[in-house]
Amino acid sequence: MKWENSLMAYEDDIKNRSLLDWLKAHTTGFKPLHRYEGVFELDKDKIVFDGRDVREDKRFRLEIPIRSISDLHLGWDETFTGFPGSKAGDRAYPWNKPLRIRYKSEQGEKTMYLFVHFHRKWGIRTSDNKEVYKKLSEMLRE
Repeated sequence: MKWENSLMAYEDDIKNRSLLDWLKAHTTGFKPLHRYEGVFELDKDKIVFDGRDVREDKRFRLEIPIRSISDLHLGWDETFTGFPGSKAGDRAYPWNKPLRIRYKSEQGEKTMYLFVHFHRKWGIRTSDNKEVYKKLSEMLRE
């Protein structure tokens, strides 16, 4: 399955975001805090994020084997908080929760945050994160 208009950021991107990043994430017309934009694909044995790094304006592709995923979480946490006034908050709190995926890579454990198929519904920022969380949870149990 593929979802276009997906947004992604690593934990370090959230922690080290700029003032401009924060302003964009807290302005109605902009997207939630992210660094990468593209297509998120869920395959039987891997997930793929194919798009571009908007900060460096270059192509970006990430493939993660399902077996490398160590943690899956739908919701806010200590790094990506839901409170708009916080350092890494988002104006879409509480309805547009990020999807957090922790996985093992050659560089060690990585944490990414996603808004899969970011869109607006009735003027409110939302995503298909709940659907992807359910599908990925099922795959991890197999």
